[in-house]
Amino acid sequence: MNMKFSGKKKLWGVAVGVVLLAACSRDPVQQRLKYLSSGQKYFEAERFQEASIEFRNAAQADPKSAEAHYQLARAYLKLNNPRAAYQELKQAQRLAPGDTRIELELAGLLIAGRQYDEAQTIAQKILAADPNNAQAHLVLGQKYAMTQDLPNAVQEIRKAIDLNPGRVESYTALAALLLSSGKPEEAEAAVKKAVEANPKSSPARLMLGQYYFAQRKMAEAEVEMRAAADLDARAVMPRLLSARIYLATGRAAEAEKLYADLKTAVPEDPQAYQALGLYYASTGQKEKALKEFQSLAAAKPKDNQVKVLLIGTLLDLNRMEEAGKLDQEMLKADPTNIQALVLNGRILIAEGKYQDSMEALQKAIKAEPNSPEAHYLLGVTQNSLGSSEAAKTSFARALELAPQMNDAKVALSRLNIKSGYADEALRLSTSALAANPNSVSASLASAQALLAKGDTQRASAQLEEALKRDPASLAGLATFVNLSARQGKPREAAERISAQVQKDPRNAGLNMLLGVAYFNLGDPAKSEASVQQAVALDPKTPNAYTMLANIASVRGDVEKAKMYLRKAIEVNPRFVLNYMALESLYEKEGNWEEAKKLCERAREVAPDDPLVANQLAYLYLEHGGDANVALSLAQEAKQRLPESPDVADTLGWANYKVGSPQSAVAQLKESTRRTPKNALFQYHLGMAYLAAKEYDLAGQSLRLALNVDPKFAQAGDARAALEKLSRAR
Repeated sequence: MNMKFSGKKKLWGVAVGVVLLAACSRDPVQQRLKYLSSGQKYFEAERFQEASIEFRNAAQADPKSAEAHYQLARAYLKLNNPRAAYQELKQAQRLAPGDTRIELELAGLLIAGRQYDEAQTIAQKILAADPNNAQAHLVLGQKYAMTQDLPNAVQEIRKAIDLNPGRVESYTALAALLLSSGKPEEAEAAVKKAVEANPKSSPARLMLGQYYFAQRKMAEAEVEMRAAADLDARAVMPRLLSARIYLATGRAAEAEKLYADLKTAVPEDPQAYQALGLYYASTGQKEKALKEFQSLAAAKPKDNQVKVLLIGTLLDLNRMEEAGKLDQEMLKADPTNIQALVLNGRILIAEGKYQDSMEALQKAIKAEPNSPEAHYLLGVTQNSLGSSEAAKTSFARALELAPQMNDAKVALSRLNIKSGYADEALRLSTSALAANPNSVSASLASAQALLAKGDTQRASAQLEEALKRDPASLAGLATFVNLSARQGKPREAAERISAQVQKDPRNAGLNMLLGVAYFNLGDPAKSEASVQQAVALDPKTPNAYTMLANIASVRGDVEKAKMYLRKAIEVNPRFVLNYMALESLYEKEGNWEEAKKLCERAREVAPDDPLVANQLAYLYLEHGGDANVALSLAQEAKQRLPESPDVADTLGWANYKVGSPQSAVAQLKESTRRTPKNALFQYHLGMAYLAAKEYDLAGQSLRLALNVDPKFAQAGDARAALEKLSRAR
């Protein structure tokens, strides 16, 4: 009996052990610790994707663990996902409000998000409790640097270095400040001091090498990169920068070999295994890049960034169907994937589906408001739809988020040319060209800005530089056509474009340009033949039907011009300028109702376009419409185009019509100050003065209107008003 009892007791003991083990395995604290330990190992090995998965598991196992959320935030930062990092840090802060590490990491993100005052408050609160907190001094220094308070920035960062000489990032920040203050010798001394203080630190050597590279001291940079690589056999950045040095010194084969070797040296690091494909893509070897990214996609099926690079390369090679299929697979797996949403927008732009592209990109921006690429592509879409002002806003936002985005600088430069701001256009294009002297698009933008300023000589020189790099550039050749017309040399343009057409006769864009060149030459027959050829090759050739409408107008065939503009609208119903061109034809013949209808349709297509709003307001004021609606439209236009004399005139006239003469005078004085020799503007000001009972000023403006143009449309009304004034006296 005892033996049986004893046996049962043993079995019971085993069972209890199993239960206890099961309980332990379900213990959230034990699970959290296990995941945190695993995540930390991945993090130290710089395998940040795997680290983020483990830290996320830790946070799910124990949602009230501030440490799990904090570590997950750090991993997200390494993965360049600041938005997710911020959310995790805020959660960690709620769970552990006094944790200095969390507060300082959050302060760094606040600075990156331009929330400088909040970051300063955090740093100062920490320093009040602990004046020797090096990282808090560094945060405060970064805040001062971002707000251009350089003396205080240098002072705080020097304090951070004194308190923690082993933190390499502090020396980097100090060197950057000293460089921006025009003190390169002191900057070099700062980065050298980092190496002296940390002689066995690979990051310190890397920083010194980066400094030398930026100063174009390639031999010194190469020495430091080798030292950094020797100190850390798995360090990726020194090897990547070494490859850049090889490329800068004409050793492309060595660079390619180094990129290839990195794949096997650090096979789990995305920067390492993506480097070769990125090298091929950046050097125009698109087919090699495609092959490399296809291979990586098969080997790393969970790496979404590789898929993004593959899709981008397919787009560069005009393989739309394959790119679209892969992108849809990504969106199916994760409908909120910001990169997939942005790529979807890019694909739709390439397919000419601008309205769909706009919706996709707005969705992307809603998911990630700080995506510079999404804002840039939205600007491309808006510009393609004719909404120039909305596009300017989007490009400016992209540039605010990514100050080095050259594509945004170039796009914004071109739109500033359209708006008449040639100086700002030249500043932007010059900045883009300084960042990349080999950029064809930046060279073209610079040439276009110089042309807008009337500097045809410098514009011509800059344009030839661009065409030397890309002789078949449609944008470059289009600028040449425009420049030749300005210089009174349209025949040169026709001959040059004709030679390009002979080389590539089935290029619709070149045939279209030849049509423009012949139009400038005063040969409408050849112009029409070339444009018709472009349409035959590609019925959707941009602006082809608009050009045919211009040719018809020159020939005096208004009905044919209208027909072509209707066709242009049919081909691209979202391009607002065609509506306005057709509206202008109806306006010239006095068909105000049709003009209003077209302007209203343009308003539906481009509700944010201030020029459309301004024109519609004026039509309502002069040819039947609600004056209060017109006032609202004019106010909207004024917000977007505060410097425009035309908009100021419309707003002033709207105020006059609704019985607010003082407000009218204020706006109309502005319009006449900017454009004093506009008879209509002077007439409007005179009538506003009359309504405000400023009779002497009213007489002056009305007489000035008639002196400027005795036959302007409202000349009779101006004379009648003057007669009334003289009788009243």
